[in-house]
Amino acid sequence: MNKMAGVVLAGGQSRRFGSPKAFAKFNGKYFFEIAVETLRTVVEDIYIVSHPSLIDCFRQKTAEKVIMDDERYRGQGPLAGIYTVMKECEAEWIFVLPCDMPYMRPEAAAKLAKYANEKFDAIICAHFGRIQPLVGIYHRRTCKQIEKLLQAQDNRMKSLFRHCHVHYVNEQDFWEDEIVFRNVNTPNEFDDIVT
Repeated sequence: MNKMAGVVLAGGQSRRFGSPKAFAKFNGKYFFEIAVETLRTVVEDIYIVSHPSLIDCFRQKTAEKVIMDDERYRGQGPLAGIYTVMKECEAEWIFVLPCDMPYMRPEAAAKLAKYANEKFDAIICAHFGRIQPLVGIYHRRTCKQIEKLLQAQDNRMKSLFRHCHVHYVNEQDFWEDEIVFRNVNTPNEFDDIVT
């Protein structure tokens, strides 16, 4: 069993952005490629979880495994993506990144990965007072709780954290510039990073 697998969450609607954020480019790379390269430093297997309408586009642009959410929970957000990968692979830990953090760095992923510890169910970034549930590592034992939440149509990450032993890692644990955790949601935010 691999100790850790990587997940790039790329199934959102990107309504505010106006087009799929995963395929926006920064420094000549697609956003999703930045997430994949970041994860590649700490995991072997990487899964891109995406919307059915984008699967073919991803498969044309990458050799990584591209999957859709479990059909029963499709459309229930990041929890559905995490659950789907836990069911798809045998890794003990799932390292999750969103596809819309173009400043995320491999060094940050490596630092966070060091906190994976059997005492915790999840290790979550909480830098600068902001909890980043999609920059985190989830133990596979959370799978049953995630499924219960999805069955109840409660897809909030906070709900999962109420049922888990979470270790929040902040800037005192390891330093990264605040921009590393900045995600891009709108065309204006995208313009800010490319200019």
